[in-house]
Parts: sequence; C-alpha cells; structure tokens
Amino acid sequence: MKYNTSPVRGTVDYLPIEMETISFARDIILKTYKSNGFLQIKTPILENLDLLTGGDSGDNQKLMFKTIKRGMALDLTKENLTEADIVEEGLRYDLTVPLVRLFANNREKLPNPFKAIQIDDVFRAERPQKGRVRQFTQCDIDILGDSSPLAEIDLLTSGLEAYLKLGFRNISLKINDRRVLNEIIEKCGFEPQDIVSICVSLDKFGKIGTDGVKTELIQNGYDEKKVGKLLNVFEELKQASTNAESFDKLLQFGISNGVVENLKLITTEVQKHIPSEFKVVYDATIIRGQGYYTGTIYEVYDDEFGRAIGGGGRYDKMVEKMIGVSVPAVGFSIGFYPVCMLMNERKFSSTNQKLALVFDKNSNVDEILNAKNEFKNKGFDVSIFEFPKNFNNFAERLKANGYKKLVKMSSLDKIIEL
Repeated sequence: MKYNTSPVRGTVDYLPIEMETISFARDIILKTYKSNGFLQIKTPILENLDLLTGGDSGDNQKLMFKTIKRGMALDLTKENLTEADIVEEGLRYDLTVPLVRLFANNREKLPNPFKAIQIDDVFRAERPQKGRVRQFTQCDIDILGDSSPLAEIDLLTSGLEAYLKLGFRNISLKINDRRVLNEIIEKCGFEPQDIVSICVSLDKFGKIGTDGVKTELIQNGYDEKKVGKLLNVFEELKQASTNAESFDKLLQFGISNGVVENLKLITTEVQKHIPSEFKVVYDATIIRGQGYYTGTIYEVYDDEFGRAIGGGGRYDKMVEKMIGVSVPAVGFSIGFYPVCMLMNERKFSSTNQKLALVFDKNSNVDEILNAKNEFKNKGFDVSIFEFPKNFNNFAERLKANGYKKLVKMSSLDKIIEL
C-alpha cells in the first residue's frame, strides 16, 4: 500500500531553511517582548468546551476542532446521540481564552497589571489559503488590569519594535475604536441590538466595496435611508487626509469627546515612539471581533502584502464574564505565519554560522572530531559530512538548507563561502 505522504490539508511541513526563519523570528519576538517587561506563560492546547464555547470569540468558535470522548465515556449505542454525547474537549482556537482562564485561576499570584507573553500554536478549521493555515503560531502580548491608554501604547510600541527587528519597513498600523462604531451606527438611527449585525456587513468593505455593503444591509432588512446615511459617514471619513482631520470629523458627527481624545493620544504617542517609516492611521473601516472587543481595535498591515499581519484590541468584559470581577484587558498579536512567509519570500538571511566539515575516507575519526570542536569553539554550528561523489550538487543542497560555509579536512585553514 502506498501512503499519501503530503501533510494534512491546511497544515505545513517546514524544511530546515524555513525553520531558520521561524526560529530566528520567534527568538527576536520573544526577546523584544521580554525587553519591554512582559512575562512569558504557557497554557495547554486542550481546553474545556464550556470555556471555549462560552466566550465572545464569534466565528472562531465555529472553527473549533473538538476531541472525541475516550473509553467508557464514549457510548455510540445510545439513541438520539448529540454532539455532547460524543465530544469532550476542544483545541484552543486562540491564546486569549486560555490566558483569561489562567489569570482567573492564579490572579493572587500575579503582578497587577499583569503583562503576559504567549508564543504558541492554535488550531482552527480554516479554509486554507495563502497566509492562512489550520495550525499556526500566535505571538501574543496582553495587559490585564490597566484601563488607561498607556496599555495600548505599551503593547503597540512593543509589537512594532518586533516588526522592525524582523526587517519590516513598510508597515501601517490602522486603528479604530468599537465605541466609535457603536455611536456612529446609533446616531444614524439604528437600534443598539442591530450593531453586531451591521458591523458584520461593514467588515466586508475590503471584499465587496461600499456598494456591496449597501446591498447586503438593505437585503438584511435595514432602512435604505439609514443605510445611506451610515455609508455617507464612512465616505466622509475616507476623504480625511490626516488623523487630525478624521478626529475633527468624528467630533462633528457627535462622537464622545473622551473616546476621540483617547484615540488621539494613542495614535500620537505611538507614532512618536516608532520608526518614522512606520505609519499610524485612523481607519473607520477596521472592524474586529463582534461582541469580543469593547474599545480600541487595530491591525498591522505590510503595505506590499496588502493584508493584515497582526492585530488586537481591548476586551474589557471577558475576565468579568469568567470570574464575575471587572478586570480591564487589552492585547496585541503578531501574525506569525504570514510574517515568516513574507520573510522567506523576501529571501531573509539569518545570522547563523552553519558550517559543513567535509572529510574523506582516509580521515582519522579523532582528527575529525577535534576539528569539529575547534570550529565550534570559534562560534560555528558544525555538521560533518563524508566527501560526496557530486560535490557541486552537495554544496547546492547545503546552501539551500541554510549552510553558509564549508571547510575540508584536507585544508582546515581555508573556509569556503557557499
């Protein structure tokens, strides 16, 4: 029997050269987060279903992988089986729900505010496409216990610092606030209970355009005049050429002064403390996490890629929902899979010192090992290989797998650049 050796659809095998990028990026991100005072934690990949399904993670819950009960707990002979009779736990679909559970379980042991790092895998039954897979790494930082805009500023400057160290230059941080969206929608005549449904349609601006959003809202039964008024607000905001102009327009629309001032402070301070080539832009069309985010929301874009490679926002209600105590919370996540994909496409070159030590059949084993240790002591990562029949092909394969240098036992003083 011949087996299919391809990875499961929506998952990826990573070759050594790709792991060079992944390891480098992971190390840079972790060091950057730690240097900004965040503390690393780790949670299990399995969580209780009631926790995973009881939150406000919207469509993410629909993409959850669930595990089947084992042993005597699984009784397939039972009549009228329901999902609850078959499944027991779920694989985490993000790192936020596990973070909140860990915080709730260990609150008295943690500093306040708690600045957390999580870099780990999550699982979603996504429709696979470029930059989107079913098992992927999230690189999260969160601050629990700080309701001030300084928390957002801290997160965003820390996250953007990591992008810079990874070699990204053309970065745009697009920022909005759920409270702005809610107020705009209500001021256009819609009811509060309609906000989530309307935002689901507004979130499609980038996919179906203004006309498509208008058609969808009307088809969903909303008054055409109110829809037109709402979309005119977004069109006016789109015409603003600066953040200051956008914020002035928000105040003219009657948006709460405190919310607008909060956005002003965050955008101004973040722009001051990041590289000048990075842009911080107010964008009214940033709409994330229906029922999940409660305040600021943001996404990071690579201008050449054209899609978000990071994002997050404030989720002040999640901890309270779990433990009954109000704890403000805000998070930021680097899109690790698209970031590494772009680094590989752009021929990222790590600073590794991988060296191939090539010996022939007549070489003495002790001499080979002594030579290996000598080069290791000089800072190289050394692999030993017997001299191949086709040296050129051998050298090309080494280079394709991240080796940068080669040395032969017959001439240890001559290092060859691959």
